Amino acid sequence: MVKLILAEVFNSWQGEGGSVPGSAFGRRQIFVRFAGCDLRCFYCDSSQFLSPLNVKTWRVEIEPFSGKFEYKKNPASVEEVVKVVLSLDTGDIHSISYTGGEPTLQIKGLRILMDRMKSLGFDNFLETHGGHPNLIREIAELVDYASVDIKDESSKAYGNWKDLVLREVESIKILKDAGAEVYAKLVVTRDTKLENVRWYAELLRGLAPLVIQPAEPINISMKFLMKLYNEVARIMGKKNVGLSFQVHKYLGVL
Repeated sequence: MVKLILAEVFNSWQGEGGSVPGSAFGRRQIFVRFAGCDLRCFYCDSSQFLSPLNVKTWRVEIEPFSGKFEYKKNPASVEEVVKVVLSLDTGDIHSISYTGGEPTLQIKGLRILMDRMKSLGFDNFLETHGGHPNLIREIAELVDYASVDIKDESSKAYGNWKDLVLREVESIKILKDAGAEVYAKLVVTRDTKLENVRWYAELLRGLAPLVIQPAEPINISMKFLMKLYNEVARIMGKKNVGLSFQVHKYLGVL
């Protein structure tokens, strides 16, 4: 039986993505957070879940949007997760968000869970760093919406960062070809280089819109952020770029 190593499942609003097509910003979602990631972004806000073997329990919201949790032992069965998700359904759910960590590292369980949720009438929203297009290909047909990261050099996520970016763009192509609504998310810092952002924009032109999201805590000047935005709009078109902030943090919710 396929098992999942999870961090948490809860009901909240999607706080990222801004206004570009494919984003679920401001929509009610049930979040299924997977434990484990093979990248190490310095600004990661889920660093306690990066090593799955260290995540012995996963927490479950007891009542939707209550912020009250109980804990279950890892690993979890798919049917156990399905039962929790259904208990958190408030009737206004836009989609189920599979986030992390990196969900695709548990591809067999992720595929089974996505398939079950589709059969129950839910849309699937994948949040991924996109670094494994071979794994993305295994679930692309089940994905309705996707947010795919473009990991900037300044994230320090991976040694060969240019190769990672090319794999992320390939994942976007796979998802788009499968019919998913996809956008790319670029987290920027004060160390982000303008020439790198130009390159990302060239790769994404005609493929998917891009949101620019300052790393938290924000250390980038608004003047430089405007400059990055303007350059992306010049290359990709002014309707294909937007800003994203982690609004849920300002609202005080997960």
